[in-house]
Amino acid sequence: MKLDRYLMAAVVMAAVLTGCRTRVDPYYPRGNQKPDTPSGQQPSTPDPQTDPKPNPNSTWQISYEGRKVVNGENTDEIRVNNIPITQQYLVSVINKANYATYGGDVIAFFKNELANNSEYVYVGSPEVIQFSRFRHGTWYAFVIGLDSKKNITGEYTYCKFNVEEEEPTAEYLSWLGNWTVSDGRISYDIQISKEEANQVYRLDGWEVREGYSDWVQMNLEYLETFFEPSDGRMYFVSQYLTTYEDEDLDGAKVDELFLGVIDYDGITEEMGLYIIPDEGIDLAYAQQEDEDHVTINPCNIKVDVGNDTFDGKFFCMQYVYQEVSNGNWHYYNNDSVSFFDNAGSPVQVTMVRTKGETNVNRSAVMRNGKIAETGEDKPMRGKVYRPRSENRAVKAVKL
Repeated sequence: MKLDRYLMAAVVMAAVLTGCRTRVDPYYPRGNQKPDTPSGQQPSTPDPQTDPKPNPNSTWQISYEGRKVVNGENTDEIRVNNIPITQQYLVSVINKANYATYGGDVIAFFKNELANNSEYVYVGSPEVIQFSRFRHGTWYAFVIGLDSKKNITGEYTYCKFNVEEEEPTAEYLSWLGNWTVSDGRISYDIQISKEEANQVYRLDGWEVREGYSDWVQMNLEYLETFFEPSDGRMYFVSQYLTTYEDEDLDGAKVDELFLGVIDYDGITEEMGLYIIPDEGIDLAYAQQEDEDHVTINPCNIKVDVGNDTFDGKFFCMQYVYQEVSNGNWHYYNNDSVSFFDNAGSPVQVTMVRTKGETNVNRSAVMRNGKIAETGEDKPMRGKVYRPRSENRAVKAVKL
């Protein structure tokens, strides 16, 4: 049975993130929004009577220029050349596993890109675009031609390139292993394993409490956390997980996410806990005190709550779900490891390394109901890089 935890307030407006980096995860489409379908494929069938035919343009050029450093962070660079000065186009980067879901139908792929990434329209060349780091594997970078009304023309060019996984550093490897997370009231046994060297971890065991009959055991889920080489920290990030049919809701479809929560204590809106549903936001960072002891610290966020503004730290972070049909939000569990107690006083959340064998149930079930995939078998999209100083639109919602 799903247990609702929070009872508070209204949809709010835009915000500015401060205090922590904004990690942009290339696992999902740009903008950190969940894909329209698990594969990201356009659900509609191309119409041969109205859709343009594929028209490769051998004079247009697109190339992968390798890894670059921007604002102290590693990015991957794509360069576009030989595009006429008035020509509009999309630039899309997609890995082999994701593109394979289109079965060679380039027009279906182009339509999906236009529907989901239409804000990334360029005109003329040369154009140099920084992307968040690609994970290892085979990738395709496309120039997709558009007419003056931003309709697909069928004209395109592409390049195929391969990204090698880096050799993991000692700092990256230091986070791997078994840990116990605790705020003094609630604890989880977690396992951190390699997902992408020097970049991404897989974290199993969050919100798993064996022996608690009133607890929804989140043992079929895992999180992706992010390593930051510049400070050696591991960041927890809000993220979409999957869409599935919920038996407790008579088979209704729900979206599952891992999100942050704030505790609003202003005077012009209803006080209480608010969810921040935006994805790709840093929620907390883990910092090693020594090789066996870690502190987890909440990140700051500034957000409008109705006519007021919240500027403070996240209260907690946990798994949530939203009903697709009506937009209602729910929490799986009525409590969680939190950064503050009920009186609003800070609580230190710790991670202590566990010696010996782990008791974490590392599920073989992958998001979207698929068996776990590795390496370039995962469907991935490239995402345009955003500096940490760039304002991010976020909102808070009540349950």
